[in-house]
Amino acid sequence: MSGQKFGGPDTHAESGRTRGRGRPQKISREQIICAARSVAPEVLTMQAVADVLGVDPTSLNYHVGGKAGLRELVARDVFESELRRVVLPAEGDWRQVLTLFATALRDAVVVVGTLVPYLRPSHAGGSATLASVERVLRALVEAGFGIEEARGALMLVTDAAASAGRDALTAQRGGDPDVAELAAALSVVPETNFPMLRDVVAISQRPRRDAEEDRLSFDLTVIIAGLQHRLTTNRR
Repeated sequence: MSGQKFGGPDTHAESGRTRGRGRPQKISREQIICAARSVAPEVLTMQAVADVLGVDPTSLNYHVGGKAGLRELVARDVFESELRRVVLPAEGDWRQVLTLFATALRDAVVVVGTLVPYLRPSHAGGSATLASVERVLRALVEAGFGIEEARGALMLVTDAAASAGRDALTAQRGGDPDVAELAAALSVVPETNFPMLRDVVAISQRPRRDAEEDRLSFDLTVIIAGLQHRLTTNRR
């Protein structure tokens, strides 16, 4: 993701450069987002966005309040934009709906990239996210789950997808530091000790292009199997 830009500049950004002295130019939230997405996330600052818009950085304060607010704004917009690309089927098996939803969430986290730390739980309030969550809950309830069970299932799947997305980003940056720390700890004890842990380290360090897909697929298989068992029990 290094150096990758979220999108191209907008004509709004050009309009900011033509303004001369006088009253401060009014900048809209949409202009700020557009300009911010034309900047590589690693160097996203108030000054960088102000430079794109051709305004003073203080002009952005009303909407973002600072660098952290700016990055939250962009992370939320990227996340919501990615989820908007995925349309869950109006009808269909609840397992298919869960799988599509989880995959979309994981992919959205990956696209947010280095701005993931600025993605807050409150960012699940966008229209695309709410529509997807509503569809998942409806699919589960129609399958026979109670609303509390549906809520629990949604939380499990959401956590699994977000974790898989973060794992994918970690792999892109060179691997999981926890695995490296475990490998270092094992290197100072006899090779015959902790064979299972050594196998785990070997698997974790093996280069796999689709590691995050393997991780999410495994988690979903376990979650769906547990939910299916609960559903069967409920029906009895």
